[in-house]
Amino acid sequence: MEEEEHKRFHRRIIYIVIVILLFLFGGATFYHYIEKLRYIDALYLSAATMTTVGYGDITPKTDFGKIFTIVYAFAGVAIALYGLSVIASHFVEVREEFWMEKLGKIKIRHTKTVWDKLMSLFNFKSGELVKEYEKSAKRK
Repeated sequence: MEEEEHKRFHRRIIYIVIVILLFLFGGATFYHYIEKLRYIDALYLSAATMTTVGYGDITPKTDFGKIFTIVYAFAGVAIALYGLSVIASHFVEVREEFWMEKLGKIKIRHTKTVWDKLMSLFNFKSGELVKEYEKSAKRK
């Protein structure tokens, strides 16, 4: 992976983390004002909803809060999964690059061709075979 591409990947991850945090705190602010929850409880409800944990100990009470939660859950899960997929693909790319670099340093020397290996496997020596044939032909 080139250096510029690596930096672009890191910027992308930072943007995703910022979006996740904005979404999390935005949801908490909504729950704080609309559902009249303490801010820490609102943040807890936002995190539980966004990660699909949904303990059920704190639930929205108003109709508007319930409708918001439906949309918030779908959007939050999508954003979180997208972020996780980008981070996972980054780790896979880095690991693949590492192993490709390691494998590229391995030098393999081919001393014999496949044909030579097969012939040595069966003890086949063409020069000796011709001599044996000539000897048997002279005897007859």
